[in-house]
Amino acid sequence: MNNTRNPYEETLRDLELRRATFLQELNKVEQAITALRAAMTVSIPVTQTVSVHIERPSDSKHEYANMSVRWAVLKLLSESVDRWTSADISVALTSGGNPKASKATVSAVISDMVKKRLELTQGEDGGYQLTETGRHAWNAIAHSTRYLENRDSSGTEQ
Repeated sequence: MNNTRNPYEETLRDLELRRATFLQELNKVEQAITALRAAMTVSIPVTQTVSVHIERPSDSKHEYANMSVRWAVLKLLSESVDRWTSADISVALTSGGNPKASKATVSAVISDMVKKRLELTQGEDGGYQLTETGRHAWNAIAHSTRYLENRDSSGTEQ
């Protein structure tokens, strides 16, 4: 029997290893960018006029209305220490006013958030929770002008 590896298999293994290394490095860069953006939106120069927003008590029927499913998932999981199944996330988002959050849509968004964005991790119990990258992403979103303006104009949390 021939125990030598096929050159294509070796090349593929090497490329997959390089890709994993690059993804780790990219994740670190993404975290740094997210942290910088969050710091930049939080720090307001003294010369600017500062508007004060007094938050109303959250209306749970509209907490996730007018929000993308990804943003809603990030918001929901940032406010919880528990792991959530995709079905439970879907129920919470739809009952919170997000009609786009069907089980199929939530499942597809979560898949992207786990595999590509590295914002969620799945536990052995099947539940999901935020990673550090996910926390940084939500922090940047929650302090972004787009989020704050939409939240203020709709009268609800976005």
